[in-house]
Amino acid sequence: MTQITLTINDPKEASLIKQLLKKFDSVTISKPARKRKTGLDEALDDVAAGRVTEYSSVDDMFNKLGIEL
Repeated sequence: MTQITLTINDPKEASLIKQLLKKFDSVTISKPARKRKTGLDEALDDVAAGRVTEYSSVDDMFNKLGIEL
């Protein structure tokens, strides 16, 4: 079995190539497996994008969140 990966920028051309390949019985078209991000990967993305909040202590966090102890 031979596997070929094509990268096509124009959606119209991709559609034409798919139509052509569907005419061959020995050719199958499969979508690439989508890699799902783990919770750690998402957290690292948040840190890189600056979507984090830092508190000096637990008491400071509760005060800023409006939670009284």
